Amino acid sequence: MSNTRGHVSHEAQMDLIQTSHQELEQALETLQNLKPDEREDFIKRWPSTLQSLCELMRVTLEGQDVSNSVQISEALATTLSTYLGGRDIYIPNGDRLKDALRDIRIWREFKGNNLEQLSRDYGLTERRVSQIIAEQRAAFVARKQRRLF
Repeated sequence: MSNTRGHVSHEAQMDLIQTSHQELEQALETLQNLKPDEREDFIKRWPSTLQSLCELMRVTLEGQDVSNSVQISEALATTLSTYLGGRDIYIPNGDRLKDALRDIRIWREFKGNNLEQLSRDYGLTERRVSQIIAEQRAAFVARKQRRLF
């Protein structure tokens, strides 16, 4: 089911989707056709974790100016619940993602002569900022080379 890096294989993902596909379609159709008072009562009966997840997605979608963020967040929460409900899953805390985004910001702000300023701005040593710049430069070159072929 999972490969050596801990990722679920494509075949296992397809099994997961096929197992719950009809159930999900029925759930989403029912959710879409709920009257406002039914919807409110239904959402209140969700476990608190699912309610929080739905709210987090709604706020994120609204932040992206998605007009029907409430309906989309409820559909996403329902989909996640259908496919992943009852399973023990690990969700990383996002530190690696945040660090990767920080590293991109450092690369974009790097001017060639502002290493000391960047280290102060980001609370990192100059050596670490230099490492980040070298890593980002290598990634930039690799992306450029891929486009050549």
